[in-house]
Amino acid sequence: MKILLIGANGKMGRETSAYFDQNNIEYEKVDVNNRRKVEYMNFYVILDFSSKDALLDNLRLAYMKKCPIVIATTGHDKKNYELIKSYSRYIPIFLSSNFSVLMAILNRCLKSVKKIDAMDTVVYEVHHKHKKDKPSGSAKMLIKTLNKNKIVPKVFALRIGEVVGEHSVTFYLKDEKLTISHSAYSRKVFSAGAYLACKFIQNKKIGLYTMEDII
Repeated sequence: MKILLIGANGKMGRETSAYFDQNNIEYEKVDVNNRRKVEYMNFYVILDFSSKDALLDNLRLAYMKKCPIVIATTGHDKKNYELIKSYSRYIPIFLSSNFSVLMAILNRCLKSVKKIDAMDTVVYEVHHKHKKDKPSGSAKMLIKTLNKNKIVPKVFALRIGEVVGEHSVTFYLKDEKLTISHSAYSRKVFSAGAYLACKFIQNKKIGLYTMEDII
């Protein structure tokens, strides 16, 4: 399986390149601003760590090459999500705002929580000071899961230092609380998860897949 890594010069792109090199994973890398001759390269899966603004170009490339694409960018608006759904009718697409396996398990755990009138809920997240979206795509994923069970949490998002990623959900009732949390200590977690997604989707049928399909 040869992977085309788009966005190789970004923070996660560089981290993923290093991970691929360390693990002898076959790949080609392309910078989002220098895509010359990319359509002539040979690859089986596209891994997009570029930018939400490059989504349409990357979907078109995957469609032209008739190959799966793993979308690892965040901050997508409703228009972009509609694009992703539209293209998933023609090619296999894997979409996730967080490629940590344990984060996916945390999100699945939240699905079992039912609304209790006396319960207060807080989603708290911390990322490095360079992160643009606030709250993060991962926090929005947790919020969306809670909303499906009619739980509307208070949200606190902090940008400080070089924190890779910390997320927690706390439920409060009188005289007690429950906290479920996840911390990523290295971006290698996301590179490893993205590679797992590439392996997972390489032979899948047309459709839209997420980390929920892996765990």
